[in-house]
Amino acid sequence: MTRRVVLCCAALLALAAGPVGAESNSVRACLDGMTGAEQKQCTEAVYRMAAAELETLYRRAVDAALRPDVSGRAAAIAASQAAWEAYRDAECRGLVGLGGGSGRPAWVYGCLAEKTFERMRELKAPFDQR
Repeated sequence: MTRRVVLCCAALLALAAGPVGAESNSVRACLDGMTGAEQKQCTEAVYRMAAAELETLYRRAVDAALRPDVSGRAAAIAASQAAWEAYRDAECRGLVGLGGGSGRPAWVYGCLAEKTFERMRELKAPFDQR
């Protein structure tokens, strides 16, 4: 394949993976009817709030796994979180953030927020089953 075809395919993948098809209402609201700067500020704020909530959920999951009857799970959760963070950053800052232009920061922060919301659901699931 030529370099141009590869770049076009990457751009299409970025569009499909990016917040254009945002699932969360908060990210979608940031991308509707605002300037590029406002979109970036809004998606960054949504991401930062989600990241803070994720940190709380992560700590809760690790604390629960530290109970004596669940040995080894805290280390597994920590390893899973580190791997997930590497994936999130590669996906959002790499693939989605591949393109240039003024919309790039809003797309990257939107992606970071979406991935963080997904991870929050994953960490909440074991607690929701009780």
